[in-house]
Amino acid sequence: MTTPIYLDHLASTPLDPLVLDAMLPWFSPAAVGNPQAAHRPGWRAADAVEAARAEVAALIGAPPGAVLFTSGATEANTLALLGGAAPGAACLVSAVEHASVLGCLPELRRRGCPVTILPVDSDGRLAPATLETALGTALETAQRRPPGPALVSVMAANNEVGTLQPLAELAAVARARGALIHSDATQAAGGGGLSMDGLGLDFLSLSGHKLGGPMGIGALAARDGAALRPPSAGGGQQRGLRPGTLPTALCVGLGAACRLARDRATEDTRRIAGLRERLWFYLSAALPGLRRNGAADGLPGCLSVTLPGLDAADLLLGLPDLALSTGSACHSDAAEPSHVLLAMGRSVEEAHATLRFGLGRTTTADEVERAAARLIAAILAD
Repeated sequence: MTTPIYLDHLASTPLDPLVLDAMLPWFSPAAVGNPQAAHRPGWRAADAVEAARAEVAALIGAPPGAVLFTSGATEANTLALLGGAAPGAACLVSAVEHASVLGCLPELRRRGCPVTILPVDSDGRLAPATLETALGTALETAQRRPPGPALVSVMAANNEVGTLQPLAELAAVARARGALIHSDATQAAGGGGLSMDGLGLDFLSLSGHKLGGPMGIGALAARDGAALRPPSAGGGQQRGLRPGTLPTALCVGLGAACRLARDRATEDTRRIAGLRERLWFYLSAALPGLRRNGAADGLPGCLSVTLPGLDAADLLLGLPDLALSTGSACHSDAAEPSHVLLAMGRSVEEAHATLRFGLGRTTTADEVERAAARLIAAILAD
């Protein structure tokens, strides 16, 4: 059986061997302590969790006390939106947000929160002027019964086309209007240079399995002073904001992944961006009419391309040795076209003719060449 060529790092990254090494001792029967327990095994586990918390904080430029461990970015996004928006407060989100953010909107509306979907340009970028105008309108409406600060949610980097958002400018607009701002940084966290405090963000989400860490663990960083209401009742762990016993091994794994991402950011970014451009060169040279989606200066490992007339889903069914995507992994089993591409002005037909490549730390030049050759041959033979 042919070993698959894995080009779906935007959906999930392979667990880094060094992260696995850091986690393994905490799966031992000897590592029995509950981090909340008042005895030596518990204190040892608590120390490991706090060390991991510090590593997460260092990667995203936040104080350790701001970091709350979650089961992943989906829970972190839910906690930020449903816990950060006061009942009745205005909520504004970009049209290209991840499904876990958009999925919170019906519940926010049920709570009386006016929701505004912010349009983006043809690259999927939200203009600060668009946010300023929409915030002004939302706040003028809310003046009749101001329930609390407005909440803005804009992802740092898009998970389908790789476009980076101008977070510093967007956060400045939000602050000037007294609004809170959250960013889903799941795709951007591993690239280095992301500073929650420097950007002026109130909330930031990330996930372990998108940066070489384990599945089942993520984090929400919440700025001190940014009101956050726990969406569920339970124990008093993590300041009562996210109750439940913390999985020490997974926390350690996330901390190790964040440390590696910080140490390798420059080299990973340079090498992966080079492979992405090599892949684009091969494909565009052989497939006339191929179009690139998203900004060229986006995520180093993301390449989204559209070839008019292509049925991307059918193509991939015939290439089981290539692991890539037609869009977001969260929508891979749905027949609906990508909401991201539609928001960028693409047609339904163009959305169905789109492939998304996700390159990462383990991707090799040989894999890029072989994947391009397989795809080109399959498309031209059709």
